[in-house]
Amino acid sequence: MTQSPRLAALALNEIGKLLGKLTEDQLTDLAEGRAHVEFRAASGEAVAPARAAKPAKAPLDLDAVIADIKALTEEDAVERYLIERDRDLSLPLMRELADRIGPPVTSKGAKSKAQLRKNIAAGTAGLLNRPASVFSGGWDR
Repeated sequence: MTQSPRLAALALNEIGKLLGKLTEDQLTDLAEGRAHVEFRAASGEAVAPARAAKPAKAPLDLDAVIADIKALTEEDAVERYLIERDRDLSLPLMRELADRIGPPVTSKGAKSKAQLRKNIAAGTAGLLNRPASVFSGGWDR
């Protein structure tokens, strides 16, 4: 993509000249997508159009992910949160996430993202809910 407005204006002038040479039917086909314009070098060789560079994906902020996870109070909510971010969280990133959260969450022994999701959910929100169930009278006979 050019950064030069002057160069772009010159190129548009040449494209305008080309369009002026087309028939009404050719212009209609072009406008309705039934035809396309191809760039050729002066040698006559077709040149593939330059692809627009994809913007670089911003690195995932694991600290923000950890803060989001710690704000969740249900194991299922943590697992859903991690599933929604599955494309962004590769297995190595999931391991790093588990290690950053720290004990009782561990990445050791987890062979899949699914197992790491369960470990993270159980070690964060799950841990919050277990003591509540133990001390809420659920163990009374």
